[in-house]
Amino acid sequence: MSLIICLFICRPSYPFNKICAHSNSASIKQKAGDKGPVYASDAVDHYGRTRDTVNPASKEIQSKVSNEEFKKKALFKIKEFQGCLYILCDKKAGYEAQDNAVDQAASLFVDGAIIEVSSINSDEKKHLKVLDFLDKLRNLRYEHIQITFSHVDYVSNIRKGSDGKYYGLVSFEQTFRAFSDGRLVYEDETKKTTEVQLIVYERNFHGDAIQQWDVMLSDVEVLGTKTPKQ
Repeated sequence: MSLIICLFICRPSYPFNKICAHSNSASIKQKAGDKGPVYASDAVDHYGRTRDTVNPASKEIQSKVSNEEFKKKALFKIKEFQGCLYILCDKKAGYEAQDNAVDQAASLFVDGAIIEVSSINSDEKKHLKVLDFLDKLRNLRYEHIQITFSHVDYVSNIRKGSDGKYYGLVSFEQTFRAFSDGRLVYEDETKKTTEVQLIVYERNFHGDAIQQWDVMLSDVEVLGTKTPKQ
């Protein structure tokens, strides 16, 4: 499910395969383990809210985060990302809402994360920095985009990498359809994985340094892209 960003002609020769998804308040409150398709629908107002500023902590995480907690947080972050992309795909969304969605989406990723994109029209996989991906997405010139996001699942336990950081893996399937002049001009179905990373940080609370943890998204990899079955 490649997030492909063709460089903005009305009908790009290299279609963009993205993730836009249902992101209203009710969907964000879904159980993180829920399966089945997630559909683009209502925008979320909380994406524009200012997030807390935190400072990275130098200490490694200890065995106080369970696999289940890590899994739920990782799947929740995927749903947040879907919501941001929905706003960027919405032709009726205003500049401020889209600017907020870009900021929120970018804040979900670790520095240097790469989003891999692909198309059924080429064997090539392109690699985009997160902000480049988001910028191209919001400027797509398709008349209408329809995306479903399904089989979102956490597929690995927390594991410690050779760099000393802690990782997990989320898989999902994504169907992308683009319309111009009222007709379907491109569609694909993509299998992807997203690496997620556990981070530890310190927040200053009334003069005391409180250590907390969170999960952030990392690289998005395309496993395969095909034409959907009719």
